[in-house]
Amino acid sequence: MMPPRVNLRLSTPTRQNEVATIPQESMRGVIDALAIIELDEVARCFCTLPEDNFAVGFDSGTLHVYGSEGVVIDSAVLDSRIVGLASLQGVLVAGTNTGGVQAFNNEPLWIHPLESGCEAVTASSFHAVVADGSGRLVSLAEDGSKVAQAEVGHVISLTCAPDGVCAAALEDGRLLLLGPALEVLHDSPAAEDDVETISGMAFRHDGVLLVARNSLGMTVDDRPENRLECWHRELGLLNTSELPSRATALLPTESGTIVGCFDGSLLSLDIGESDPRVITRLDYQISKIVQWGDDILVASWFDVFRITTEGEVVWHFEHIGVVEHILPLGERVALMGDDRKGRKPAPLVIIDPDSPPRYDDMHAEEEVTSISEEYSGALSDEEQRQVEMRPNMPEGAEGILDTLHEEMEVEVGQPAVESDLLENLSAAARAINLPPVADAGEDRTVDIDEEGKATVLLDGGRSYDPDGSIGGWAWEDGSGRVIGDASQVRVRLSGGVHVFHLTVTDDRGASSKSTITVQVR
Repeated sequence: MMPPRVNLRLSTPTRQNEVATIPQESMRGVIDALAIIELDEVARCFCTLPEDNFAVGFDSGTLHVYGSEGVVIDSAVLDSRIVGLASLQGVLVAGTNTGGVQAFNNEPLWIHPLESGCEAVTASSFHAVVADGSGRLVSLAEDGSKVAQAEVGHVISLTCAPDGVCAAALEDGRLLLLGPALEVLHDSPAAEDDVETISGMAFRHDGVLLVARNSLGMTVDDRPENRLECWHRELGLLNTSELPSRATALLPTESGTIVGCFDGSLLSLDIGESDPRVITRLDYQISKIVQWGDDILVASWFDVFRITTEGEVVWHFEHIGVVEHILPLGERVALMGDDRKGRKPAPLVIIDPDSPPRYDDMHAEEEVTSISEEYSGALSDEEQRQVEMRPNMPEGAEGILDTLHEEMEVEVGQPAVESDLLENLSAAARAINLPPVADAGEDRTVDIDEEGKATVLLDGGRSYDPDGSIGGWAWEDGSGRVIGDASQVRVRLSGGVHVFHLTVTDDRGASSKSTITVQVR
C-alpha cells in the first residue's frame, strides 16, 4: 500500500451549530486545519510516540508512523489486522488479531507470538500487557520476554497505570484490578440479576481507577443504572457517583475527572464529591476529551470544541468524519475518526488548538447594528399613531359598506404560482435526505446449549429509510470488529454479556446506529 497522500489545504466548517447551550455559529469562533491527510482505509488504532510522533494501525495490517506535520516517516506491513498499539518507553508495540505482538523502534525488534491472536494491548512504564483470544493476559518486558501470565476471561478493554497496576473489563461485565505481576487485587463481578457493562476506564494521577459502569435496570434496587466508580488498589471501591447517561469518555484531572456522556452531557466531578457539575450540554454523544492547558478539547460527533472548565467555547472545528480520537502532539493535535458511510475513509487532520479563532459572520452583524435609526426604515411614533387611527367616515357610509359586504361574492381559486418556483421547491424537497432508522432488535437473554454456547441470529431487518432505501449494513461486536455486512448475521456466543452494534447507511450516504445486548446464560 502506498503511503497516504498529504494534502495541505484549509478546511472551512459549513454545517450549522449543533450544540444546545453554545451560541450560534455566527457568535463563536472557528479555526482551520493545518493539514488534511487522505487515507486509503479507516484508521483503527492509535498511539503517541516520543518527539511528537504518532502511530496508526489499519485493518490491512499496514502500520504508519507520522510526524506532527502529518507526514509519514516510517511504515511497516504486519501479518494481519492491527487491533492495538502502545508505547513502552518509546518502543512501539503492535498487536495483530492472528499473529501476536511485535515491537519496533525504527526497525523490528522482537515478535511474541500468540496462538489465539491478540485482542488488546496497553503499557505501563515497565511492561506491555496483552490480552489474547483465549482469555489470557500476558505481561511482556521491553525486550519481549514474558514477565507474568494470568487466565482471566475474555477481555474487551484494558488499561495500565504508570506503576504497572492494570485494569481489565471483561465481556461478562466483570472488573479486575491487577497488580504488576497480574495478581488479582480486586474482582468485581457483574450483578447476577442484571446485565452490566463497562463503557470506560482510566487511572487518575493518584492511582485511583475510574470505571464507568452501566446496568440495564432489569432489577429494581439502589444501584444507579449509569455510574462512575472509584477503585483503590488496596481499599477497593471508594465511592460511586450517579451519572445522567452512559459515560462514553473519561478525562482524569488533578482535581478529579471530567466525564462525557452518551446524551451529550459534559460533567466535572471533583475528588470527594458525589454529585457531578454540568459544564455544558452538547447535542450528540461525546467520544473523546483531552486536556489542553487550562481548557479541554471535546469531540462530539463531527465536531471538536475547545471549552473552558466553566463551559465557555473558545472555538469550534468541524471534521469531515465522526471524530473518535484526539492525539496531542506537542503544539499540535491529530484528529481521526470514521465517516460511518463505508465509502471513503475520513481523513487524518492536524490542527493547532492555539490558533486564533476567526468570526466570519460577526462583521456583517456589526454593520447591521451600527446603521443609524434615522435610515433604518422604521416608522416614527407619530407615523405609527396615524396608522392605528381609524379614518373618519361620512354619515351613512357604514350602512353602504355593510350592504356591499352582504352582496359581495368572493371566488376562491388556486393561487397562480410561477412554474420555475414550483420546480425550485420540488428540487429543494428532493435535496433533503432524512437519515435511515437503524433497528438492531430488542435486548435478549438466551440459554447455553450442551457445548456451553448459544447460536443467536442478529436481525436488523426492521431497519428502514423514510425517504429512500438502505444501501449498506455493518454489524460490529463490542470491541468494534466488523462481523457482517448483511441485515442478518448468525453468531456463536459463549456465556456472558455480548454487545453488538448495527450501522445502516441509506442510498444517499446518511447513516444511523443501533445497539443490542445479548445475555447468554
